[in-house]
Amino acid sequence: MACVGHIFRCSGGLGLRSPLHLPACRPAPQSLSLATGSATGYYYRLGKQIKTSTEETVKLDLTVQESNGSIDNLQRLLAGKVDFALVQLDVAQESLEAGQVEAIAVLAREHVHVISRGQAPEGNAPPRELDDLRDRAIAIGTPGSGIRFTADQILAAARLNTPQLLAQANESGFSEALDLLSAQPLESGPPESKQPSAVFYVGRLGASERLRQAFVAEPTLTLLPLSPSLINYLSTQKPGIYQPALIPSGTYGVSPNIPDRDITTLTTPTVLIARPDADPQIVRLVTWSVIATARQYALFYPELQDGEPEQLLRQKLFYIHPSAFQVYEQGDPRLAWVRYWENNSDLQAGIFLLLGTSVLGMLLQHWRRRRSQHLVNRTLQRISEISKTLTNDPQEALREIEELSQDNRLQFIAGSVPDEIYAQVQQKTETFGDQCRSVLDTQRRTLVLDTLLLLDDWQETLQTDPEAALQKLSQIKQQYREMLLSRQVDIQAYMELMELTLMSVMTLAPKQGQ
Repeated sequence: MACVGHIFRCSGGLGLRSPLHLPACRPAPQSLSLATGSATGYYYRLGKQIKTSTEETVKLDLTVQESNGSIDNLQRLLAGKVDFALVQLDVAQESLEAGQVEAIAVLAREHVHVISRGQAPEGNAPPRELDDLRDRAIAIGTPGSGIRFTADQILAAARLNTPQLLAQANESGFSEALDLLSAQPLESGPPESKQPSAVFYVGRLGASERLRQAFVAEPTLTLLPLSPSLINYLSTQKPGIYQPALIPSGTYGVSPNIPDRDITTLTTPTVLIARPDADPQIVRLVTWSVIATARQYALFYPELQDGEPEQLLRQKLFYIHPSAFQVYEQGDPRLAWVRYWENNSDLQAGIFLLLGTSVLGMLLQHWRRRRSQHLVNRTLQRISEISKTLTNDPQEALREIEELSQDNRLQFIAGSVPDEIYAQVQQKTETFGDQCRSVLDTQRRTLVLDTLLLLDDWQETLQTDPEAALQKLSQIKQQYREMLLSRQVDIQAYMELMELTLMSVMTLAPKQGQ
């Protein structure tokens, strides 16, 4: 940190601050802490890589803590017991939306595995897909674990979280559950004594040596695919949190291939997060250490081997820490003063004017540049604030970002902002506006899908109970009105839903009289 402090002292000596508003020689803590996972898991190995990156790149001392996984890590971070944490994005999403934590980087993608047996007790067929587990015991992970959280989300979406299934659910840890699944012979008996028929696991593709060993030791183990409809539903309902993926044939063994075919599934990102009140300069340095050593993370995130780290590390993240965002946009925070000097012809001219004539010229030139930079910082801060409303109210987020873009345009027209600064902030507002429109389009597609499901249900009711069907149709229309009033849909989407409903009613109504 000595060279960083030297740069800060130099900038302070001129009475100026860099566009990142870097602190004047504030020393780093003696030790920063990162919550990861068990010592045998890939979260811990990923944490060790982050420690190596920070020590070698920015000279920060990072202590890697063992933990019970994502939920434990999130709780430690919220309680102020650690400075950074590794979590599954689906686990952290609620805290991100509430502004309790903010993301720094995506460092891996975790695949959902549903492991089962290719054989079953006498008289029972082995499960071939998730729906076959409806009346069977499933190991869904220990309470409070990331595996348990994701398993609950998937079972609820598949409508498998019935009281009977939950009563039979096995809450063992992953290793113990895998031992029970692999045990010979596969037992039958009352529900409370059953072995699990399947085990949920969420982790990086091929990372679990324990799972690899189990497949080799017990050839009857297999992976169950998630159905296309379930994958489409969750990836549409929670874009960026869950994404379609494959577990390729041969991932856990070859000759024979394990699995023997590609398995359709979902992924959720592994995200490095911090609290909003974290030291901005520390967040900037940690972010830069990951970007600068991005290829060393290819073991966890293969796309980083050849891809652009500034794009991949923040891909599909809506709640990025403002300090991390600055580094993605501007690069190494330790060179902020150098970049400020090189890119600021006004400042250079002002200093020469100061040396040749008076202080006044430099101050006037610097004031103009500072005013322009203030617009950039204000735009970044405003986008960060608006992003917190994007998931719940994308229409409002779009309106606010368009207002911000218009304000910037008026300042440009008035001559208060140089061309290059206006182009910079305009690009940022347009990019975020595109994100808002993408979320709105996703919501509209989901509403249409939900409407079709409602109309299918209404059609069934129409054939058996016309009066109840009429009442249900009124409820559907009232639901649309409430969605419009609560701004879940805009007027255009509302008219499209009403038109779709009316067309369905006109098509189906004659069937009632046949």
